[in-house]
Amino acid sequence: MNSILVKNKPEKTSTEDFIKAWDNSAFVLEALWKTLDQFIRDNNSVKKEDFETPNHYAKLAYQAGMTKAYQAVIDMLPPSAKPN
Repeated sequence: MNSILVKNKPEKTSTEDFIKAWDNSAFVLEALWKTLDQFIRDNNSVKKEDFETPNHYAKLAYQAGMTKAYQAVIDMLPPSAKPN
């Protein structure tokens, strides 16, 4: 589990209880995983029109940054939330 996630847990919750609750929330977090995965696929689609602008490299850099951010959130999700 991500240490920053644990650091930001609710104040009145023990680390062990938080981790247990996080791992047991896979049923709900699967929807988030699927949504972020869809965001990554949508973000990474490159169209011919994307290269008609002179700053297409800036757009590609932006897309790469967004993908990395989405992936960072996915990496925090419990493995049990991963869709089949």
